Amino acid sequence: MGVAATPHPAKRSLEIRGVLRDTTRLYRTLFVRSFLTGFVVFAVLGLLDLILPLTHSETVAAVVGLLSTAAAFVGTTLVQGALVEAVDGEHRGVPVEGVADLYRRSWSRLRPLVAVSILTGIGVGFGVLLFVVPGIMLAIRWALVAPIVMLEGQGARAAMRRSRELVRGHRWAVFRVLLNVWGRVGVAWFVLSLLIGGLEAGTSHPELTFWLGGALASALVTPYAAHAMSVVYYRFTDPEQPVLPEQDRRWESIWHEYEPHGDSTTP
Repeated sequence: MGVAATPHPAKRSLEIRGVLRDTTRLYRTLFVRSFLTGFVVFAVLGLLDLILPLTHSETVAAVVGLLSTAAAFVGTTLVQGALVEAVDGEHRGVPVEGVADLYRRSWSRLRPLVAVSILTGIGVGFGVLLFVVPGIMLAIRWALVAPIVMLEGQGARAAMRRSRELVRGHRWAVFRVLLNVWGRVGVAWFVLSLLIGGLEAGTSHPELTFWLGGALASALVTPYAAHAMSVVYYRFTDPEQPVLPEQDRRWESIWHEYEPHGDSTTP
């Protein structure tokens, strides 16, 4: 697995430019793998939205809508776990795993991932209702739960406690990271929504355009936010090592594990 948990990690300060720079480097380096990891899942999830308008019964429509919402939640959680594993491989400099392997690793931790997503979602949502600020504070406190669940093998509640410990003393810095990431993701979503809307208006199959456009937009935007939280996690738990080592690696396929051929040496 990834970085082992340490009771009192030697944290280093979160310099916002450094975090965003590392996030951008990860996004570019892992772009193909990250994009496909998200696109496959989001495209499948979008099929339920295509089915919904075809239902003629209110009961069936309600069931399909409920299934679509639940599947979207679980599917997004699965993607987030897979993206954490993708970054971890780059950080540790191990042979690159394929998309299918990333899915398998995330699936093996899906139960605690879903549990922690539900708990933190309820907590943050309730906090937002209490004049917004409590919700923001809880979002900061639990910002690192996904990497902790995937890399440290923690359960939901333990991951929430661990995340609180890691961000303690750095809440303002983490808030600045979240604010920048949310802002960039929001702008990206706005631009992509305008593009998708324009394409829908100019096609005879708007439903298909919306499905494909939604899957593409989600696959483009989701990795950036996930990578940013991985960067913050490594800054706290492995401060002596760069998040993305400076080295070149070759990989044969995004769907299969790396296998060297012939007399070539592993970089």
